[in-house]
Parts: sequence; C-alpha cells; structure tokens
Amino acid sequence: MAAAFLKPLSHTMPQPIIDNDRVPAPRFLTLDRRIPEAVRQLLEEADGCASMSFSVGGSSCVRLAIRRTFELESIEAFDFHAAIAALAEKHGSVAPTLFQVIERLGSGDEPLPSDALKALIATFKAVLYNRAENMTEISLIGDVHFAEVAFSTSLAVSTA
Repeated sequence: MAAAFLKPLSHTMPQPIIDNDRVPAPRFLTLDRRIPEAVRQLLEEADGCASMSFSVGGSSCVRLAIRRTFELESIEAFDFHAAIAALAEKHGSVAPTLFQVIERLGSGDEPLPSDALKALIATFKAVLYNRAENMTEISLIGDVHFAEVAFSTSLAVSTA
C-alpha cells in the first residue's frame, strides 16, 4: 500500500495530446507570392537548413535574404546597422523591436546557434509579412482612389 503512495502523479494523470501536424503555422511564417521570389527562395532554403540543424547554410541564406531585401528596397548603406535603420525608417508601421532583433542576430558572419537562427528567420518573415500587408493596403487604397476618380469623372462627362 505504501508503494502506491510513492508513485509519481504523472502516471495517474492523463497528459495532453498535442498534434503538431494539424496545427497551422501562423500566417506570417508562410511566405506567399507578395514576397519577391529571390528573397522567398533564400528564406525557404534557410528554413530547410534550420530544420536539419545546418547552421552555416541557414545563417548564410537568411543573411543573404536580408541583404537582397536591402537591394530590392533601394537601400544603399554599406554598414549593416545603417541599412537596418533605413529599412526600419522606410517601414515605420512595422514594430521597431523586429528590426532590433534582425540587427542583433543578422549582423556578423559566424553561424548562429539553432535557436537564434530560427528566431532570425521568423523575425525577418514577420517584417516581410507586415511589409507585404502594408503594400497590399496601400495598393487597395490607391485602387479605391482611382475608382473614385474614374467614377466622378464619368459622372461629370455623362452630365455634360
């Protein structure tokens, strides 16, 4: 009887079942067609390297994706920190903390530890997602404005 009292409680209490295969990834971790192809391919490669613990390849790919984004955004800073600051200034609606993480983890040439590599990839994807969402909103606002101008112009022409 005393032996039953000494058994750990974990054997008697049911453990929750977590099925990671059915949990969808957050939207910002999924790269869609709004992200430039060159950047998207590098981040997919970085993801693959990170999942296989290839820190050298993963670190190189994500850093190259960041630098490629500088080129696509026409940011011409030779210093990584200055380029991140320019990117943050250009996309002011994105949380500044995300750029601070990218600046801290993305600078340098040495391979990142696995958890830091995954953090850098996820953070950069969040920045790209926010950028794409803001660009879509700007595009939609522009389309609405264009439609309003076209509609008001057609009314003016039809009443004349």
